[in-house]
Amino acid sequence: MPDVVAVENTTGYRQAFEANGCLILQDQLSAATIGRMRDAADILMAEGAGRGPGDAYYDFEPEKLNGQAVIQRIKRPHEIHPFFAELARAPEILDIVEQLIGPDIRLHHTKINVKMPSVGSPLEWHQDWAFVPHTNPSMAFVSIAIDACTEENGPLHLLTGTHRTGLRDHHHDGYFFGAIDTVAENIDTTAAETLIGPPGTMSIHHPLIIHGSGHNTSTGPRRILFFEYAAADAWPLFYGVDWDEYESRMVRGRSSLEPRLSDTPIRMPYPRQTKGMIYDLQQQFTKRYFRADTAKNG
Repeated sequence: MPDVVAVENTTGYRQAFEANGCLILQDQLSAATIGRMRDAADILMAEGAGRGPGDAYYDFEPEKLNGQAVIQRIKRPHEIHPFFAELARAPEILDIVEQLIGPDIRLHHTKINVKMPSVGSPLEWHQDWAFVPHTNPSMAFVSIAIDACTEENGPLHLLTGTHRTGLRDHHHDGYFFGAIDTVAENIDTTAAETLIGPPGTMSIHHPLIIHGSGHNTSTGPRRILFFEYAAADAWPLFYGVDWDEYESRMVRGRSSLEPRLSDTPIRMPYPRQTKGMIYDLQQQFTKRYFRADTAKNG
């Protein structure tokens, strides 16, 4: 892992984040915290077994395994297990996020992306900003490995520096697919840095960095927890605000009624050919990079 991305101490976080668009951190969480995270994730996985499409908190893979629905994503885990609400406010995380986006921090969203063996869907190259435009890009997306991330189980790939190249096209033939045509956009994916490491390995990435993940070709699951943070004066442009719920996601500092506007490229994530989340949209994308029958896995 290159020194330019991995930061070993509390100095230089902001400089590295601004230069590369991401940080990769080891040993940020204690063994006890990692153990509790894994236990909580196991509980939610067990609770999701037997549920199906349309569930408020669980998304499922398009194909079943041995006749059973396979969990693809756990949505808003901070709402359904108290440990994740606690971890989202942990100083071990927020002390770093504050250095990147300022002292007033709102939790934008949480999720656990799941890649089960054989059926775990990839995520095509994309920028989170394409999905979540705000009045300014002061956002930090924290990922924490619940399981060990290896080359074989569909790890996160990050194209460092691409946060400085603007918003790429995620629309095709007039519709939003949430995926980038890497050929048309002339993107060199061979330069990707890969999030490899034991449970607890953490990355923090900029909303404009290009990233993606391939298929899980291993025999075990690959689960990653995401905490998405935004500065309190970064207002969402794509959904209406329920004020009480919106305020409940303030995790540090003070709220703001004055959105800060910045000169940042924005294109709304509409219209769409299909309803659903990123996986559903990308299933309709015909120029996919990550294919199970090729070597294109990062």
